[in-house]
Amino acid sequence: MPVVNVRISSLTRHFPRSSIEKLTEDIPFLGLDIEAIDERNGIIKIEFNPNRPDYASENGIIRGLKGILGEELGLPRIREIRSSGDSIFVDKNLADSRPMIYGLVAKRNVHLDDVELTQLIAMQEDLHNGLGRRRKKSSIGIHNYDALTFPLHYVLAPRTRKFFPLDSQVELTVEQILCDTNIGRSYGHLIGDRESAPVLKDDSDFVVSVPPIINGAKTRVDTDTRNLFVEVTGTNSKSAREMLSIFSYELADMGFDLFSLDIHSPFEGVVVSPNLEPITIEAEIDQINKLLGLCLTPRKVIESLRKCRCDGIVNNTGFVKCFAPSYRIDMFEANDVLEEVAIGYGINNLQPDTPSEYFGGKKNIQSLVFDKISEVLVGLGFLEIVNPSIISKRILDDALVHAKDSNAELIWLGDSKNSEFEILRPSLIPSMINTLSINIHEKYPQKLFEIGKIFRTEANSVRENWSLCVSIAHDNTDYSEIKSKLESVFRYCFDLPVSTPRDRTQFYLDGHSAQILLTSKRIGHIGEVHPQVLENFNMKTLVSLFEIDISRVIQILGLNERRFF
Repeated sequence: MPVVNVRISSLTRHFPRSSIEKLTEDIPFLGLDIEAIDERNGIIKIEFNPNRPDYASENGIIRGLKGILGEELGLPRIREIRSSGDSIFVDKNLADSRPMIYGLVAKRNVHLDDVELTQLIAMQEDLHNGLGRRRKKSSIGIHNYDALTFPLHYVLAPRTRKFFPLDSQVELTVEQILCDTNIGRSYGHLIGDRESAPVLKDDSDFVVSVPPIINGAKTRVDTDTRNLFVEVTGTNSKSAREMLSIFSYELADMGFDLFSLDIHSPFEGVVVSPNLEPITIEAEIDQINKLLGLCLTPRKVIESLRKCRCDGIVNNTGFVKCFAPSYRIDMFEANDVLEEVAIGYGINNLQPDTPSEYFGGKKNIQSLVFDKISEVLVGLGFLEIVNPSIISKRILDDALVHAKDSNAELIWLGDSKNSEFEILRPSLIPSMINTLSINIHEKYPQKLFEIGKIFRTEANSVRENWSLCVSIAHDNTDYSEIKSKLESVFRYCFDLPVSTPRDRTQFYLDGHSAQILLTSKRIGHIGEVHPQVLENFNMKTLVSLFEIDISRVIQILGLNERRFF
């Protein structure tokens, strides 16, 4: 999870009536976690969820705290956005490249200080990696407004175009930047193999930026900068607008006056940017009370929303119309309104009900099987891990468990805000190998196992199965070693043998893999991980593993119909 540093001095300045101890008690009720309090450097390290990128800065967290503590209620106030009189003209030839661009101008009389500059850059990177999907969907550029001559022109330019990129004293072509610099090699694939690249230039033909790669040197922002020009480009209009909205409120909290730009686009017409219109969502008050177990009046519902920096009105049909700030990209539907009401009401104020009757519980068959498997594997020297059920497409591709060009069977998350969480995993193997790759500096041998859910499509529905993945990593591991562990699991858990006829799978080394059969029915696979997979995850040691479908095992053995253990 991403972490933001919040200065203790800022908290005491904004909340003079509250002690730091009291504030650290209140911060978790915003859905944040305190990772550490560094009194020596005067900062609190706060972990935030990627679906709340507005918390990626000190100002965003203070903005949320002001609502919960009743210092400021309702929609955050932002001074009138006046027109800058400036424009950006978009070339129609960008249609198949990176066609969306939005922007704003921010002015104030005080220069940026080191802390503000650091926070802006940190927030920029958080937005790139999360909402922008590593700059693929959208990316943001921050420039010195006073160094520009408007109007600006967003065009396609040949890769031979030269300019002075940021932090360079040498003039380079776009092609040289893409091929010879770290930043170009990291993000050049977003431009593709086209002979031209998106370029933003000012009216004097100076290159402002080559989105989403790098800015020009002339508009460098430093502690001598007072006025800013911010541009967001992307392939996705929604993502780009949301990114600019988050940045708009950040700059407003820093004391900047915001000014709009006119975007003359052949794809959207003339657009006034930024657009900070609130998000509107309706929710039924009776349903809110039912799910929360409360009896809130319409007035109390509105009061709770206002403490979460939202607002609302109640109509005569028992619905509340919630108005959320434009930066609340995590709010989509009525259940999100319910969550805000719960937070505004106070999670600590929710009281549990005591059941009127008591029923003794017992573990179901699945839990008994899981416990037995865990007991046996721990006894064999394995360590249990737990990974998220949602992974990135990149990890899935690198593990070679799924054809890169075959997306039909994958189950994607709709409108995910984080590139690390895109797909419901169809196998435990990608997560397992990724965990091993993160722990390459730990002592070997490493012996890990995971019991978790996997998800696959079946006709027009999604099938969820419980799976077991067991892995061994060290320089001499092989098929024989991992097979002995497989046989031990089935001998001690089910008192049954398994057969392993040879099989060929792309993520296993050819000739060193097999199917796993139980009573002649396939339940999984076993083998030595292919060297290409290890190379994809930058691993220098060998890995052997097996994965079995536990739900299938329970079904084959009929454990749901008879006593187990």
